[in-house]
Amino acid sequence: MNPLSRFEKLAEHLVEGTFGRWFAGQLHPLEVALQLARAMEDAQVLNLRSERLAPNFYWVYLNPADYDALRQAQPTLPEDLTQSVVELAAQANLELPQRPVVEVHSSESIPRHQVSVAARFIPPASEDSGVTSELRTQTSAAMRAELDRAPDANPFLILDGRHTVPLTRPSVTLGRSLDNDVILHDVRVSRHHAQLRRRAGRYVIYDLGSSGGTLVNGDRVSECLLQPGDVINLAGVQVIYGEDTLTPPAPPNAQDTPPMPIA
Repeated sequence: MNPLSRFEKLAEHLVEGTFGRWFAGQLHPLEVALQLARAMEDAQVLNLRSERLAPNFYWVYLNPADYDALRQAQPTLPEDLTQSVVELAAQANLELPQRPVVEVHSSESIPRHQVSVAARFIPPASEDSGVTSELRTQTSAAMRAELDRAPDANPFLILDGRHTVPLTRPSVTLGRSLDNDVILHDVRVSRHHAQLRRRAGRYVIYDLGSSGGTLVNGDRVSECLLQPGDVINLAGVQVIYGEDTLTPPAPPNAQDTPPMPIA
């Protein structure tokens, strides 16, 4: 099993407990668990003793309407998610040098009923240095700025040479199973064949341990940053990745200030 599939299995296990009852119908519990697991996977680090460390800071971004509803329905959500991160790290055999911190913020850039999670490992500092607190604040602001940044293009996939599928979600799965975001009705394609994941406004394709493999422009890949015009081959089924350039946004007003994260 490849690492991505392993973390996704752990996310599925996480929602079997109380996790699945926290989101008041605003969010799909499995999607939240998957985003947490992927953020943990992406931001894990290796220390000098070759130990794998889980990231110890997490920023969960919700649409303002979902954020307001969840603040009312589950006021302890940050603490609850923190405990879930601890359990997830233990199941993934990742070390946590300190209890992780999970912050939940609202962001206009997140569509309703969706979630985006960023994570980072920040080395613990001495209690009286204040370095960790300052770095945490800077990192949170940087993560929010990245999420709120307007996309440079409208990404899409072309299927069968004629069907266009806009890419609007942070993650998009492709495969033969009916629970995929993009369903490919071809016996050569694995049930869960590949996944597109948005990273800093760009999409990266990951092979999900498929039997037939994933190729980009003829090269077999396990992961690959996509460029407009790339030809993706999923066990013989061809998909084209494209982007439409957006109209440049108007320059911001010099008096405007970026929104501050909600504590």
